Amino acid sequence: MPIYDFACVTCDEKFDELVRSDAPPPACPTCGNEETERLLSTFLTPNMASGQRRFQRDIGAAMAQQGCCGGGGCGTHAG
Repeated sequence: MPIYDFACVTCDEKFDELVRSDAPPPACPTCGNEETERLLSTFLTPNMASGQRRFQRDIGAAMAQQGCCGGGGCGTHAG
């Protein structure tokens, strides 16, 4: 089952939930409203440059920080 991002129509709370793709949207965990909508989700990318396993939601920022190959291993970067 995938994790989807949702937003509440009433209170604009944003949350993620593990649900089947064909299941109805879950109720808001903050206000309990049943009227929520699924948002366009982003991908998580591993960030291993610091020696720690963290995940970043913005792949563009991760690529800019580490270079296109994640640290220069592709041979196209000096140093």
